[in-house]
Amino acid sequence: MTSHLRSFMAAMAAALLVSTAAVAAERGITIDTRDGPRHALVMTTGKTPQPTVIVLHGALGSGAGAARTTGFAEAARAHGFAAVFPDGLDRQWNDGRSGGPDDVGFIRALVRQLVADGTADPRRIYLAGISNGGMMSFTLACKAPELFAGIGAVIANMPDGIAPCAARPVPVVMINGTADPMVPYRGGEVGLRGGRGRVWSAEKTAEFFARRDGCGARQAAALPHRDLASDTSVTQLSWRDCQVIGGVSLYRVEGGGHVLPGRRPLAPRLLGPSNFDIDAAEVILRAFDLARTL
Repeated sequence: MTSHLRSFMAAMAAALLVSTAAVAAERGITIDTRDGPRHALVMTTGKTPQPTVIVLHGALGSGAGAARTTGFAEAARAHGFAAVFPDGLDRQWNDGRSGGPDDVGFIRALVRQLVADGTADPRRIYLAGISNGGMMSFTLACKAPELFAGIGAVIANMPDGIAPCAARPVPVVMINGTADPMVPYRGGEVGLRGGRGRVWSAEKTAEFFARRDGCGARQAAALPHRDLASDTSVTQLSWRDCQVIGGVSLYRVEGGGHVLPGRRPLAPRLLGPSNFDIDAAEVILRAFDLARTL
């Protein structure tokens, strides 16, 4: 190998490393709040500021765990979004079903920081949450509606007693299993044995946002059944002709449990089966991407 060729290859390798660093960067940030320092993991791709999705983990989870296991980091990268994974205190969120820290204040401060440091486009900040994190997303849609351009929630319904709710018209994507033993599809007590607060039904939650969005009548469509090894299937309930692009969609996983579709269930005998006809993170990021580009 000639010296010129070696120099060329070394330059190409260096350029590739620089390019890779520009494509995917990861850092931790700390926000000072009245509840003490709060932390979040930030993943950016490409040039900032970017459209940004804040992903709220489920109870007993963490930001890093959600980044690693839910598929939202990969889906955000594929669609050119920054992804932010904050940590709830004591691994949970105060979504309004009981007392706790000022998580609305924390997320407000997090958004301010992401805008101030040039990470997030303030017009394109979205929320996605899982279980307790999904309920927190609905709470934020009610209590801090001016901050977010869209809401996504998986295996979560609106917490009961959230009123007054000042939600503004934004696209909303929900994904719920009809056999969820933790967050009942038809509403009621949360938890395997109840006692963890109450939630609305999934369809009441979706209809609430459809009214806020000024949508027309509901439509239902069965999605292609790709996972022949599973007895679950997906029906998409859609509210269209809305004031906002994308409207409201509820992906009803027939027979689905308390599991993210597209991900293997950790305890299927306890939490119920998953579904692989859709991937929850990809469905939500695709909807956010459509809303920002049209």
